[in-house]
Amino acid sequence: MDTNTVILLTVSIILFLSGFWFLFRIPKCKSDDIKKINLKISIIIPARNEEHNIGKLLDSINIQEFRPNEIIVVNDGSTDRTKEIGLAKGASVIDSKPLPDGWLGKPWACYQGASAAEGDLLFFIDSDIELEPGGLKKIVDTYLLSSDNSEIAMSIAPFHKVEKPYEELSAFFNIIMAGSMNAFTPIKKTNPTGLFGPTLIVSKENYYKINGHESVKDKILENVFMAEKFRSIGIKLKLFGGKGSISFRMYPAGLKDLTNGWTKAFASGAGRTPFFILLNIILWISAGFVITIAAIRSLLLDNFFLLWAVFYFAYSLQLFWMLKRIGSFRIFSAIFYPVHLLFYTIVFFRSLYYQISGKKIKWKSREVKAER
Repeated sequence: MDTNTVILLTVSIILFLSGFWFLFRIPKCKSDDIKKINLKISIIIPARNEEHNIGKLLDSINIQEFRPNEIIVVNDGSTDRTKEIGLAKGASVIDSKPLPDGWLGKPWACYQGASAAEGDLLFFIDSDIELEPGGLKKIVDTYLLSSDNSEIAMSIAPFHKVEKPYEELSAFFNIIMAGSMNAFTPIKKTNPTGLFGPTLIVSKENYYKINGHESVKDKILENVFMAEKFRSIGIKLKLFGGKGSISFRMYPAGLKDLTNGWTKAFASGAGRTPFFILLNIILWISAGFVITIAAIRSLLLDNFFLLWAVFYFAYSLQLFWMLKRIGSFRIFSAIFYPVHLLFYTIVFFRSLYYQISGKKIKWKSREVKAER
């Protein structure tokens, strides 16, 4: 074995091992025997043209044994049956007021929902989410346990239920989105850097300490910027995985929707990830490229192919270990990971292009700029 091969193997091992850091552990929400004395819970759902999703979410809430005090759907200018379905399922539906200058749609809808809410605990949840049976109790119990003697804002990464083959293309995005939060490393007492976009659980008191969504009214990544606001006044961030409590399908409308969804903010999200975590993720992604290229080269040259095939298999297993804890991804996504890695790279640079050029992306019948 020549020196170059030894160096390449050493580098590949280091890059590969870096992947065990940022998703080492993913804590889940768990039920506990906690007395929720006089705790009023308001679920707030911003919804724009969500007739295919809103009914499933409301049904999943209505079958919970532990019930919220109110469910508020903020109808954000929908042109479909979102409002009718919300009313039919027993939710209070608020028609959003016209979008003020300087506001984006989701922050404005969430802010109006919070203003109307009567609960002590606000649970913001996207309309494409579903609660698992017993999930709401797990979430509230976990919040109360985590907030013992401390002020917190909590967020949960929904478990990704993959149904169609194209949805598998979210594999690397899901991993990196979860890993970039600095919440799931081997060090338990970490300081997370953000909140997951689909969910936020926070007391009304703490919500208004940062002026709520008004403080991030012009941000696509409102979750990331709200996290910074909370941290700046000493409110701790607590992040959990959604397996067993909350789930969703990402971009079920098709490949174009999936591509635009990840494009609109992904590059800017990378720009706000702490350097060490970002470097860790870059090293691990680099391992995928290096191992793939080395395996193909060794096959063509009939040189150490078995060795590189073992490395390829090891990376696939590592990827599958990550994916099974955040979604129902199939084994072929891990085996054929170069396809997903290439798609991730293309969309990332597309996001970067839109961000630099200032071009707008069509999203939920509105045009938005990729965030800087």
